[in-house]
Amino acid sequence: MSKVVRKSLYVVDLEQHVRGEVLSDSLSLGLYATDASLYQITPLAVVLPRDETDVATVLTIARDHGIPVLPRGGGTSLAGQTVGEAIVMDFSKYMNRIIDFDAKNRMVRVEPGLVRDTLNKFLAPHGLIFSPDPATSSRANIGGMVGNNSSGTKSILFGKTVDHVVGMKVMLADGTVMEFKDEDSDTFGKKVTPGDRKSEIYEGLRRIIDNNYDEIAARFPKVMRRVSGYNLDEFRRGQPWNVSKLVCGSEGTLAVILAVDLHLDPLPKKKSVCAAHFGTLLESLKAVQITVGHNPSAVEILDHELLTLARKNLFTRKIMDFVEGEPNNILIIEFYGDTIEDIRKRQTAMIRELRESGFGYAFPVFDEGPVFDNVWALRKKGLGILLGRKTKKKPIAFIEDSAVPVEVLPEYITEVKAICD
Repeated sequence: MSKVVRKSLYVVDLEQHVRGEVLSDSLSLGLYATDASLYQITPLAVVLPRDETDVATVLTIARDHGIPVLPRGGGTSLAGQTVGEAIVMDFSKYMNRIIDFDAKNRMVRVEPGLVRDTLNKFLAPHGLIFSPDPATSSRANIGGMVGNNSSGTKSILFGKTVDHVVGMKVMLADGTVMEFKDEDSDTFGKKVTPGDRKSEIYEGLRRIIDNNYDEIAARFPKVMRRVSGYNLDEFRRGQPWNVSKLVCGSEGTLAVILAVDLHLDPLPKKKSVCAAHFGTLLESLKAVQITVGHNPSAVEILDHELLTLARKNLFTRKIMDFVEGEPNNILIIEFYGDTIEDIRKRQTAMIRELRESGFGYAFPVFDEGPVFDNVWALRKKGLGILLGRKTKKKPIAFIEDSAVPVEVLPEYITEVKAICD
């Protein structure tokens, strides 16, 4: 006799009241038990909400049954952020619209399930770009990028996602919907209306900031790509306070994002890349401090392991025509500018300083075109190449986006490499 599987009461409730899709079969739960990380936790159920009403319904049912909710997008996270024993809400299928666009003021409002590259394809004819650029940009959802405060290859020029978020519409665990935007820091949270969730939250946040202001200023790390913890350091006296900055990077622990307002950057008029070849890892790491002094848009590394595996890979070896000789590693140093002449001045000055310092042996330069694209394609395929090694032992991504000051980068990498060895 076939075994009768009884559905949990919360699944029955979800199926009866959610207009979108509710997935509770073992195959679907198995698929959503993983993301791009090494972690695996089976969810209680999966919901693909169609709209805000569905989100409110899910939160109500979760409250009634005393179970957690986990919002997610494309599942490209490397640290297990999108897996958990919860009702997982996947926004990528239905809640993925561009709600409003203001080209003149370089603003766009989008739903959380919109893919980053899809947004930029829409923006390109208008000469604009949402500039945070993670390697998974062809799959990463905007909501996920906001949730983990993504940065990517262009962070030394454009910063992190939090630097581009200017407003947000969210739903709290109790179903309250709030809109966040810049507020006057002098009056923020000082007028409390009993029973009003927004004023109570603002007053509570103000108390946390005021009571710990000096500690936050002194102790939060002063590195550009710090994304751990809540962004309390975004709340500075004399500047606007915006709760959107706190939700950014909170990994779905504070609210469910319904819509987010993003400030956009102009598309660069010209791009060029220098693929600097080095004989040793330490040499290239020491060279990084020189490269960042010439205002590049990105500095990324193709290390020895990646270059070796890429040569053996049927697909990537076809795009390695820019590699000269047998480098231990290559630094990809990209420049943006209004003219190629402006870019070339900075490239020439950088290459001259690297040579004078005894760093590197080849510095081929490629303006926009097929080879330029190949350089970045190899970088973006790096993780896939490493994880696709045809050996019994597989590499595991377990150090996620560590951030250190550039001046101690050689020392840091040398010590980490020694531990791994």
